[in-house]
Amino acid sequence: MVAVKGKQDARERLVAVATELFGERGYHQTSTEEIVRRSGLTRGSLYHHFADKAALFEEVFDRADRTVSTRVRAAAKAATDRDEDPWSVFLAGWDAVLDTAIDESLQRIRVVDAPAVLGWQRWQQRNARYTLANIEAGLVRLLEHGALAPQPVAPLAVLLMGLSNQGVAAIAGAEDPIKAREDIGRAVRRLLEGLQQGA
Repeated sequence: MVAVKGKQDARERLVAVATELFGERGYHQTSTEEIVRRSGLTRGSLYHHFADKAALFEEVFDRADRTVSTRVRAAAKAATDRDEDPWSVFLAGWDAVLDTAIDESLQRIRVVDAPAVLGWQRWQQRNARYTLANIEAGLVRLLEHGALAPQPVAPLAVLLMGLSNQGVAAIAGAEDPIKAREDIGRAVRRLLEGLQQGA
């Protein structure tokens, strides 16, 4: 049992160090030698847990995506706990997504490096596991409450995932991310409010 825990600790240490370095410098400016050195582990340990640097990055990306998803769900839950209407709950999730765009290291991993390292199609597929699932769940809740005009959820969710990804990318790449967050947030809110039943 001790060996298993030690192996898990080594894996977690590698992921933690890689997350820090990929977030600070980016994937291409981070060497496996630096990851190994900072983690205090051996190159053999790195390659025992991950086939290569790209596989390690994929784990870092997945965790970054889960972080965003957790923040979105927490924001929606907080709005629900305050007994806000279904649209306010949905918009709270969107605000949480856009707020993550200000986190430079998170976006360097998710938006800047992931499409290049994973490839566009694989990045979209992996990103959809959380982003698309959260959007679909939010749309279903809106439909159940009669707050969204009746329509198929899947195509709308795909379009809104594109809105989310592009909004986050625009904020993350802006010269003034705080101002971009405010501007894009207002535009997204207006667009989403146009989907309301009776709008």
